[in-house]
Amino acid sequence: MTPDDYRPTTASTSFAAAYDFTPTQSDYADLLRTMPQLRTLKGFAWGMLAVLAVAVLMGFFLVHDDGQPAIDATTLVPLTVAAAVATLFAFGYARFGGRAAWRKPLNREPIHAVLDSKGFRHEGPSGSQSFTWNVATRALETNEAYYVYVPNGLASLVYWLPKRAVPLADQASVRAHIQAHVKRYRLR
Repeated sequence: MTPDDYRPTTASTSFAAAYDFTPTQSDYADLLRTMPQLRTLKGFAWGMLAVLAVAVLMGFFLVHDDGQPAIDATTLVPLTVAAAVATLFAFGYARFGGRAAWRKPLNREPIHAVLDSKGFRHEGPSGSQSFTWNVATRALETNEAYYVYVPNGLASLVYWLPKRAVPLADQASVRAHIQAHVKRYRLR
């Protein structure tokens, strides 16, 4: 599907929907996987692995006139450590970070999510957070959830609504409503 599939021409002023859900550990792992910063870090990790592979191959195939490898162990060790750290952080952070976020008692509270013509709101026993549609920069829909990104300095705040909380009959209208208010909408 392209991002413009199902894009309505105008926003509905009468749309208002509320959904209740309790976050799960996999919700937080999925949320972290969609973060732009983590995707950049994964690109960096792949780059580090490529540099390491080239360095190791150079060490085996390139030799000096005296028969010694062109790259010695003192050069490969820091490259290997940097590549290992980047790889573990990039490819394990979503799973372990999702588990760590879910362990916090506040992150396991039930959430009441409200979408209306004004914006998107998360309400829970410990408080509420909301934003108006004009501050949302982009939105993403996956098989698991709807994500709406709001800039916050160098990072983004993410408001999410798991699809398991939305009845199947309402999913098209939720998609249309978010698309009507957020210009950069992507299906993944």
